[in-house]
Amino acid sequence: MTTTLTGKNQVTVPAEIARQMGLEPGSKLDWTVGEKPGTIVIEVRPSVRQMLAEAQAIGRRLKNRNLIEELIAERELEME
Repeated sequence: MTTTLTGKNQVTVPAEIARQMGLEPGSKLDWTVGEKPGTIVIEVRPSVRQMLAEAQAIGRRLKNRNLIEELIAERELEME
């Protein structure tokens, strides 16, 4: 797919790619120059909503665990 750079250095992400990547208004994209001449690498940064959902999922998994006791037991095993 080909897009055109505007006079304000803006590019439209093709709808098909936006759907496949789960992009929505406000999505953050990191742009870097690729190693091969004439290439650009674009990475999707997670949104605040996605990061919050991931943090909440981690919290739910850890909710009923005693992390201090697990850490102490792990250190005791390392010392043996």
